[in-house]
Amino acid sequence: MIPPHELAFDIDGVFADTFRVFITTAQEEYGVQIAYEDMREYEFWHDLGLDEGMCEGIIQRILDFPVEMDIRPLQGAVRVLSALLNLGPLVFVTARPGKKAILEWIKQHLGLRDTRSIRLEATGTHREKIPVLIKRGIHYFVEDRLETCFLLEETPITPIVFEQPWNRKPHPFQRVRSWDELSTLIRWHTPPAGGL
Repeated sequence: MIPPHELAFDIDGVFADTFRVFITTAQEEYGVQIAYEDMREYEFWHDLGLDEGMCEGIIQRILDFPVEMDIRPLQGAVRVLSALLNLGPLVFVTARPGKKAILEWIKQHLGLRDTRSIRLEATGTHREKIPVLIKRGIHYFVEDRLETCFLLEETPITPIVFEQPWNRKPHPFQRVRSWDELSTLIRWHTPPAGGL
């Protein structure tokens, strides 16, 4: 069972349903048809032969304006994260280059008045997540990017793969398919009201 204070989370593809917003924007603004299940790589646009300029533009808007782009949390995330807030601060480590916009998104979706209970690190690269996680004493990290999980393999941090179409290749890591499944791995001091 995972002690809550040893657990941290990625954001995009784990908490935030970012990739669906990419698909919706590409369809509505550019007429590009992409099926969610066709995203077989984290950087799926290369694999699907999409226009790089279009992709970069959509991604930049997602990074800069997550609230305005109407990114939704993945099902069950708010319930589990809200329960964890009762046990201490939440730790998020993202490869996003900046944290102001996504911190506001987290605050809004968790219904927080301020962000004192959130520890957010925006590293700018996936590799830079590692020293941040180690420094914070994290032993379990929920991540959707399989390549990052392999980087963590040589550290004291245990990756937990949050299943997405782009990470369904064979790998040796613990996999969870939902926030409900993830919640069964957590050592809850007191079960949250209503259960998980």
